[in-house]
Amino acid sequence: MPIPVCGPHPILGPTEYCSFAPFIKVGKDDAIITLSWDVLSPGIQGLPTPDMVGDYYLYFKDGRLYYLGNTTGAYELFYEYYKGLWYLSDGRAINPKKPCIINNVTIPKEIRKKLCSCGNVSIASPSYPAELNGSTLYVSNGRVSYTIKVPRGMTIHLPSNTTLRAVFLEKRALIYTRPKNPFVPLDWQNVTLLYYDGSSLRRLNFTAAIENRLPECHQEPFRFELLVSLLVFALLTLALVRWAIKRK
Repeated sequence: MPIPVCGPHPILGPTEYCSFAPFIKVGKDDAIITLSWDVLSPGIQGLPTPDMVGDYYLYFKDGRLYYLGNTTGAYELFYEYYKGLWYLSDGRAINPKKPCIINNVTIPKEIRKKLCSCGNVSIASPSYPAELNGSTLYVSNGRVSYTIKVPRGMTIHLPSNTTLRAVFLEKRALIYTRPKNPFVPLDWQNVTLLYYDGSSLRRLNFTAAIENRLPECHQEPFRFELLVSLLVFALLTLALVRWAIKRK
Protein backbone atom coordinates (compact mmCIF):
# COMPACT_ATOMS: atom_id res chain seq x y z
CA MET A 1 0.00 0.00 0.00
CA PRO A 2 1.50 3.38 -1.00
CA ILE A 3 2.51 5.94 1.62
CA PRO A 4 0.22 8.98 1.18
CA VAL A 5 1.98 12.30 0.68
CA CYS A 6 -0.97 14.14 2.26
CA GLY A 7 -2.49 13.12 5.58
CA PRO A 8 -1.88 13.47 9.30
CA HIS A 9 1.89 13.65 8.63
CA PRO A 10 2.31 15.27 5.17
CA ILE A 11 5.50 14.91 3.14
CA LEU A 12 5.65 18.12 1.12
CA GLY A 13 8.12 20.35 -0.68
CA PRO A 14 8.69 23.98 0.37
CA THR A 15 6.01 25.44 -1.95
CA GLU A 16 3.54 22.54 -1.87
CA TYR A 17 0.32 22.21 0.09
CA CYS A 18 -2.53 19.71 0.43
CA SER A 19 -6.20 20.07 -0.31
CA PHE A 20 -8.79 17.47 0.78
CA ALA A 21 -12.33 16.73 -0.36
CA PRO A 22 -14.61 14.04 1.15
CA PHE A 23 -17.15 11.96 -0.80
CA ILE A 24 -19.70 9.79 1.03
CA LYS A 25 -21.65 6.90 -0.48
CA VAL A 26 -24.48 5.55 1.66
CA GLY A 27 -25.54 1.91 1.86
CA LYS A 28 -28.41 1.13 4.23
CA ASP A 29 -27.39 2.42 7.67
CA ASP A 30 -23.68 2.56 6.81
CA ALA A 31 -21.41 4.30 4.30
CA ILE A 32 -18.03 4.31 2.58
CA ILE A 33 -16.08 7.57 2.66
CA THR A 34 -13.48 8.55 0.10
CA LEU A 35 -11.18 11.30 1.35
CA SER A 36 -9.47 12.60 -1.79
CA TRP A 37 -6.32 14.68 -1.65
CA ASP A 38 -4.28 16.76 -4.05
CA VAL A 39 -0.73 18.04 -3.68
CA LEU A 40 -0.76 21.53 -5.16
CA SER A 41 2.04 23.93 -5.98
CA PRO A 42 2.28 27.30 -7.77
CA GLY A 43 2.20 26.69 -11.49
CA ILE A 44 2.29 28.96 -14.51
CA GLN A 45 1.42 32.54 -13.57
CA GLY A 46 0.93 31.42 -9.98
CA LEU A 47 -2.10 29.22 -10.73
CA PRO A 48 -2.20 26.09 -8.52
CA THR A 49 -1.09 22.93 -10.30
CA PRO A 50 -1.74 19.36 -9.02
CA ASP A 51 1.54 17.51 -8.51
CA MET A 52 0.06 14.31 -7.12
CA VAL A 53 -3.35 12.90 -6.22
CA GLY A 54 -4.62 10.14 -3.97
CA ASP A 55 -7.44 8.84 -1.81
CA TYR A 56 -8.12 7.43 1.64
CA TYR A 57 -11.00 4.97 2.01
CA LEU A 58 -12.96 4.47 5.21
CA TYR A 59 -16.01 2.47 6.21
CA PHE A 60 -18.61 3.91 8.60
CA LYS A 61 -20.95 1.83 10.74
CA ASP A 62 -22.70 2.52 14.07
CA GLY A 63 -20.71 5.64 14.85
CA ARG A 64 -17.29 4.14 14.08
CA LEU A 65 -14.82 4.56 11.22
CA TYR A 66 -12.72 1.69 9.84
CA TYR A 67 -9.73 2.10 7.53
CA LEU A 68 -9.96 0.29 4.18
CA GLY A 69 -6.71 1.52 2.65
CA ASN A 70 -5.43 4.21 0.30
CA THR A 71 -4.42 4.72 -3.31
CA THR A 72 -2.08 7.12 -5.10
CA GLY A 73 -2.08 8.35 -8.67
CA ALA A 74 -4.39 6.94 -11.32
CA TYR A 75 -5.31 3.82 -9.37
CA GLU A 76 -8.65 4.00 -7.52
CA LEU A 77 -10.73 1.75 -5.30
CA PHE A 78 -14.34 1.39 -6.48
CA TYR A 79 -17.19 0.06 -4.37
CA GLU A 80 -20.88 -0.78 -4.62
CA TYR A 81 -23.55 -1.89 -2.14
CA TYR A 82 -25.36 -4.95 -3.50
CA LYS A 83 -27.68 -7.45 -1.80
CA GLY A 84 -26.49 -6.74 1.72
CA LEU A 85 -22.74 -6.53 1.05
CA TRP A 86 -20.31 -3.80 0.01
CA TYR A 87 -18.19 -5.11 -2.88
CA LEU A 88 -14.76 -3.52 -3.42
CA SER A 89 -12.91 -3.55 -6.72
CA ASP A 90 -9.81 -5.10 -5.12
CA GLY A 91 -11.63 -8.39 -4.48
CA ARG A 92 -12.83 -7.71 -0.95
CA ALA A 93 -16.34 -7.37 0.44
CA ILE A 94 -17.72 -5.90 3.65
CA ASN A 95 -20.41 -7.66 5.65
CA PRO A 96 -22.20 -4.82 7.49
CA LYS A 97 -23.90 -7.17 9.98
CA LYS A 98 -20.65 -7.98 11.83
CA PRO A 99 -19.08 -5.72 10.49
CA CYS A 100 -16.15 -7.61 8.98
CA ILE A 101 -14.15 -7.99 5.76
CA ILE A 102 -14.33 -10.93 3.35
CA ASN A 103 -11.28 -11.54 1.15
CA ASN A 104 -11.04 -13.02 -2.35
CA VAL A 105 -14.70 -12.68 -3.30
CA THR A 106 -16.19 -13.14 -6.74
CA ILE A 107 -17.83 -9.91 -7.82
CA PRO A 108 -21.39 -10.47 -9.11
CA LYS A 109 -21.62 -9.84 -12.84
CA GLU A 110 -24.53 -7.42 -12.26
CA ILE A 111 -22.23 -4.84 -10.67
CA ARG A 112 -18.87 -5.45 -12.35
CA LYS A 113 -19.17 -2.36 -14.54
CA LYS A 114 -19.75 -0.27 -11.40
CA LEU A 115 -16.44 -1.40 -9.94
CA CYS A 116 -14.14 -0.10 -12.66
CA SER A 117 -13.45 3.13 -14.50
CA CYS A 118 -15.09 1.57 -17.57
CA GLY A 119 -18.60 2.05 -16.19
CA ASN A 120 -20.87 4.74 -14.80
CA VAL A 121 -19.22 5.01 -11.40
CA SER A 122 -20.53 7.09 -8.51
CA ILE A 123 -18.59 7.59 -5.28
CA ALA A 124 -21.11 9.89 -3.60
CA SER A 125 -24.76 9.79 -2.59
CA PRO A 126 -26.92 12.90 -2.92
CA SER A 127 -25.93 15.46 -0.28
CA TYR A 128 -27.85 18.42 1.10
CA PRO A 129 -26.89 21.79 2.63
CA ALA A 130 -26.42 21.92 6.40
CA GLU A 131 -26.84 25.27 8.11
CA LEU A 132 -24.96 26.20 11.28
CA ASN A 133 -26.59 28.98 13.30
CA GLY A 134 -24.78 29.59 16.58
CA SER A 135 -24.97 26.30 18.49
CA THR A 136 -27.66 24.74 16.29
CA LEU A 137 -27.39 22.73 13.08
CA TYR A 138 -30.26 22.44 10.61
CA VAL A 139 -30.24 19.65 8.03
CA SER A 140 -32.98 18.53 5.65
CA ASN A 141 -33.30 16.40 2.52
CA GLY A 142 -36.83 17.58 1.74
CA ARG A 143 -38.44 14.59 3.45
CA VAL A 144 -36.61 14.43 6.77
CA SER A 145 -35.37 17.42 8.80
CA TYR A 146 -33.26 17.58 11.94
CA THR A 147 -32.60 20.42 14.34
CA ILE A 148 -29.39 19.43 16.12
CA LYS A 149 -27.90 21.02 19.20
CA VAL A 150 -24.12 21.28 19.10
CA PRO A 151 -22.77 19.85 22.40
CA ARG A 152 -20.98 22.09 24.84
CA GLY A 153 -17.26 22.00 24.28
CA MET A 154 -17.61 21.15 20.58
CA THR A 155 -16.45 23.81 18.14
CA ILE A 156 -17.29 23.43 14.47
CA HIS A 157 -14.62 25.30 12.56
CA LEU A 158 -15.63 26.29 9.04
CA PRO A 159 -12.79 27.72 6.94
CA SER A 160 -13.96 30.38 4.50
CA ASN A 161 -13.38 28.02 1.59
CA THR A 162 -15.79 25.35 2.91
CA THR A 163 -19.48 24.61 3.13
CA LEU A 164 -21.38 22.10 5.29
CA ARG A 165 -23.14 19.18 3.61
CA ALA A 166 -25.17 16.24 4.94
CA VAL A 167 -26.01 12.72 3.77
CA PHE A 168 -28.83 10.77 5.37
CA LEU A 169 -28.81 7.26 6.79
CA GLU A 170 -31.79 5.54 8.44
CA LYS A 171 -32.90 8.09 11.08
CA ARG A 172 -29.31 9.39 11.21
CA ALA A 173 -27.03 11.73 9.31
CA LEU A 174 -23.38 12.37 8.48
CA ILE A 175 -22.43 16.05 8.23
CA TYR A 176 -19.13 17.12 6.70
CA THR A 177 -17.13 20.04 5.36
CA ARG A 178 -16.71 20.30 1.61
CA PRO A 179 -14.37 22.74 -0.17
CA LYS A 180 -15.91 25.33 -2.46
CA ASN A 181 -12.69 25.64 -4.44
CA PRO A 182 -10.44 22.54 -4.69
CA PHE A 183 -7.39 24.71 -5.42
CA VAL A 184 -7.52 26.48 -2.05
CA PRO A 185 -5.67 24.68 0.77
CA LEU A 186 -7.80 22.52 3.07
CA ASP A 187 -5.55 20.44 5.28
CA TRP A 188 -6.22 17.24 7.18
CA GLN A 189 -7.08 18.96 10.48
CA ASN A 190 -9.76 21.13 8.85
CA VAL A 191 -11.73 18.27 7.29
CA THR A 192 -14.69 17.81 9.65
CA LEU A 193 -16.98 14.78 9.82
CA LEU A 194 -19.89 14.78 12.30
CA TYR A 195 -22.29 11.97 13.15
CA TYR A 196 -25.86 12.56 14.31
CA ASP A 197 -27.39 9.37 15.75
CA GLY A 198 -30.90 10.75 16.12
CA SER A 199 -30.35 12.23 19.57
CA SER A 200 -26.81 13.61 19.84
CA LEU A 201 -23.97 14.92 17.70
CA ARG A 202 -20.34 13.86 17.85
CA ARG A 203 -17.17 14.34 15.86
CA LEU A 204 -15.45 11.43 14.09
CA ASN A 205 -11.67 11.26 14.03
CA PHE A 206 -9.94 10.44 10.74
CA THR A 207 -6.50 10.11 12.35
CA ALA A 208 -7.71 7.53 14.89
CA ALA A 209 -9.60 5.68 12.14
CA ILE A 210 -6.38 4.92 10.23
CA GLU A 211 -5.37 2.63 13.09
CA ASN A 212 -8.76 0.88 13.13
CA ARG A 213 -9.39 -1.87 10.57
CA LEU A 214 -12.26 -4.29 10.08
CA PRO A 215 -11.68 -7.83 11.35
CA GLU A 216 -11.73 -10.66 8.87
CA CYS A 217 -15.01 -12.58 8.62
CA HIS A 218 -14.85 -16.16 9.87
CA GLN A 219 -17.07 -19.05 8.90
CA GLU A 220 -19.70 -19.77 11.51
CA PRO A 221 -18.76 -22.83 13.63
CA PHE A 222 -22.26 -24.35 13.37
CA ARG A 223 -21.77 -24.93 9.63
CA PHE A 224 -18.91 -27.37 10.27
CA GLU A 225 -20.86 -29.07 13.04
CA LEU A 226 -23.86 -29.38 10.72
CA LEU A 227 -21.67 -30.99 8.06
CA VAL A 228 -20.35 -33.52 10.60
CA SER A 229 -23.89 -34.30 11.76
CA LEU A 230 -25.07 -34.88 8.18
CA LEU A 231 -22.10 -37.16 7.51
CA VAL A 232 -22.82 -39.23 10.65
CA PHE A 233 -26.49 -39.46 9.69
CA ALA A 234 -25.56 -40.63 6.19
CA LEU A 235 -23.22 -43.32 7.56
CA LEU A 236 -25.86 -44.57 10.00
CA THR A 237 -28.45 -44.69 7.22
CA LEU A 238 -26.05 -46.65 5.01
CA ALA A 239 -25.31 -49.08 7.84
CA LEU A 240 -29.03 -49.65 8.46
CA VAL A 241 -29.66 -50.26 4.76
CA ARG A 242 -26.79 -52.79 4.58
CA TRP A 243 -28.08 -54.55 7.71
CA ALA A 244 -31.61 -54.74 6.28
CA ILE A 245 -30.30 -56.20 3.02
CA LYS A 246 -28.29 -58.87 4.83
CA ARG A 247 -31.37 -59.98 6.79
CA LYS A 248 -33.35 -60.70 3.64
